Amino acid sequence: MPGDEATVTAADIARMAGVGRAAVSNWRRRHEDFPEPVGGTATSPAFSLQAVEAWLLAQGKVQELPLRERAWQQIRTAADDLRLGEVVAEVTEILRGEGEARLVPPVAWRLIGRYAAEQGADHAVRFLLDRYADVHSRRLVETPAEVAEFMARLAGPGPRSVLDPACGLGVLLAAVCGPPEGSGATATSGASGTSGVSGTSGVERAYGQESDPALARLAQSRLALTGADGEVRAGDSLRRDAWPGVAVDAVVCHPPFNERNWGYEELTGDPRWEYGLPPKTESELAWVQHALAHLEPGGVAVLLMPAIAASRRSGRRIRSNLLRRGALQAVIGLPPRMATGTGLPVHVWVLRRPAGEGRTPSRVLLAEADPGNFDAVAESWHAFRADPDAELDRPGESRTVPIIDLIDEDVDVTPSRRLGAADQVSAEGYPAFRERLTARFERLAASVPEAVPGPGREMPAVTLSELERIGALSLHQAGRFEIDGSGDPVLTDRQVFDGGRAEALTQPAERTRIEPGDVVVAARSGGLAARVVEESGLLLGPRLTLLRPDPDRLDPFFLAGFLRTLPAPSASGTQSGAARFDPRRAQVPRLAPDEQRRYGDLFRRVFAFEAELRRLVLDGGLAAAAIARGLVRGALAPPSHAPADAVRPTSGSAADGSAAAGPARGAGRPAGPSVSCVFVCHDGRGRILLARRGPGARDEPGAWDCGAGALEYGESFEAAVAREVREEYSAEALEVEQIGVRNVVRRDPPSHWVAVVFAVRVDPSAVAIGEPHKFDGLGWFAPDALPGPLHSQLPETLALFRAPRARSSPDL
Repeated sequence: MPGDEATVTAADIARMAGVGRAAVSNWRRRHEDFPEPVGGTATSPAFSLQAVEAWLLAQGKVQELPLRERAWQQIRTAADDLRLGEVVAEVTEILRGEGEARLVPPVAWRLIGRYAAEQGADHAVRFLLDRYADVHSRRLVETPAEVAEFMARLAGPGPRSVLDPACGLGVLLAAVCGPPEGSGATATSGASGTSGVSGTSGVERAYGQESDPALARLAQSRLALTGADGEVRAGDSLRRDAWPGVAVDAVVCHPPFNERNWGYEELTGDPRWEYGLPPKTESELAWVQHALAHLEPGGVAVLLMPAIAASRRSGRRIRSNLLRRGALQAVIGLPPRMATGTGLPVHVWVLRRPAGEGRTPSRVLLAEADPGNFDAVAESWHAFRADPDAELDRPGESRTVPIIDLIDEDVDVTPSRRLGAADQVSAEGYPAFRERLTARFERLAASVPEAVPGPGREMPAVTLSELERIGALSLHQAGRFEIDGSGDPVLTDRQVFDGGRAEALTQPAERTRIEPGDVVVAARSGGLAARVVEESGLLLGPRLTLLRPDPDRLDPFFLAGFLRTLPAPSASGTQSGAARFDPRRAQVPRLAPDEQRRYGDLFRRVFAFEAELRRLVLDGGLAAAAIARGLVRGALAPPSHAPADAVRPTSGSAADGSAAAGPARGAGRPAGPSVSCVFVCHDGRGRILLARRGPGARDEPGAWDCGAGALEYGESFEAAVAREVREEYSAEALEVEQIGVRNVVRRDPPSHWVAVVFAVRVDPSAVAIGEPHKFDGLGWFAPDALPGPLHSQLPETLALFRAPRARSSPDL
């Protein structure tokens, strides 16, 4: 392509070919004709897009380079990463029929124009917004789609006007303004702009504000896709509100966390601080009151908040005022990592502007939610909203708590501290509680990390002091100091060892601030503990060592995983048994970055498994105590007959479901047949999608296979297929068609499965490896030109796929 000067990184190449980055590194090592870098750095080289495209096609790695990938790489050449948002915003505006090309190169516009002509302008806009968010995932703090949908449900039903004062790329705003889930409705915007009518949600007017002008333009494009009448303006909402005097039915917001420079000094006398002047270290409470100030009487605000905002002593007066006046009506806890940019747990606060109707609510709703019970918690909220004084109690999930019980010295509204199982299991609620606990045990079993036998070789080692000398990491150590109980959260050795949440507070002066990706090491006479910190806003606690690796040269989970296995240091003589970690003598293996990431990915899963195991042990102990107390008090009773043992399969990915074989009975035989959903993904044009099983697969590594997974308890076939397609291929199932049933009996390993087989149409451009620990390659193939070797169970499955049948598949 003449004039094509676009470049791509290894991550871009992996996305283009539908493989992992490790595969691209292998290609560079194994193929002498792989294109040489034309720019970038030694650790992050850039390659010619034209040369890479020619190589991929010549090697048969792809049959054709996706049009949208070519368009995206051309768009990226127009500006550096800091100004890329302006270019993407310009393209989305032109696709909507607004503006003119000033920054986007002509070749990029031709390609994206072709893609829009093929797939539709709205589809092209969504692709550009999602790809921009992906490229800047470390810089942007976006609300995950499932959390945004949950917050939108809490803000409803039926707000006619909505505001998001920190809207980022507009995900939350679009969730409220877009079609209700499952409605099948679509927005009416297109290349000629919006239709001028409200979105199908019923929102008549939407308002947004974002401090970054480029992001504000992108959020405007996302909002236009919903068909809602709305405008997003640029500016700092706290310092320069773009919508003064505007009152809306609903406010949704994911504000910046732990922001220090939010305007405390110049906004001291601001009339928005109706519930108290927010402390300088509590920027989130400023956003809470900004949201309340923009509500109509009776309007609802839903904000995503850091969990620590529920218990910080510096914010207790404002929390108390919010509770006393009935403004804070619900606090809902979410699991860790449910919000980007922080590994800490987060809460959803639901607030209501008092309507002056007289009596204030006497109770507040506290709940714990995850994607599996979002529906139930939303129902609890709407039931509470209908009768704020009613006593609602779903054991272990949600309950209403008298406000008077929370107005104490701490005013702690953390839901988990009021939802202890020991005090909540009742005769009516115990079956549901048992069901949830059993499901968590099943998820724990599925999360046990996979590993394969290694060569048993001694790996060359390097000291941390040498890594510091060459700039691969920087090292910081904290001496002894007192934690004074006020200021910012501080990570102590106890949290490094037990994985808990930082609760102690201290002043930040002369303290080391931890950054996401830092490795913190604690030492006791019994051993070492290392933790990769993924949240922001923490201070380094006494006697801890902080290692800050260069992410391009040193994987943090690789570093933490090997450090934790070092010999225990000798105790320092204190009663606590505290010891000091000496980083000068510590060694880790000397491995290439790609190899480090392989180990780091597995260590990350080990750490996650340990964390879930700790939580489950705690909750299991509470459950046992609750059962015993319930039996003694008569709230619970033994069943009239012993329950029959039930075999519940766990998710797997072998075509016959063998990855999830049930427990054995007798001489190595399974207890009985279980049910799996097997699916052959296709593009609707004759090609099928196959995945190559990697070294971590449970059986037949190196073989090509279609997708599969076990049917989970209470799940429909269609829901199971849609879930597995998302998990394995990171794509949505566009059409699902049942094509047959197989009775699969295997002798080695012994398993018996009833496999219900489906044909699933997916968008090839959306497909990527979703489970890199199981698969190391993806490819699109004609049915008569399949790769080898094939999984032993695949030919019979493909025979069903090839068989003549009626092509009438319902959209999910």
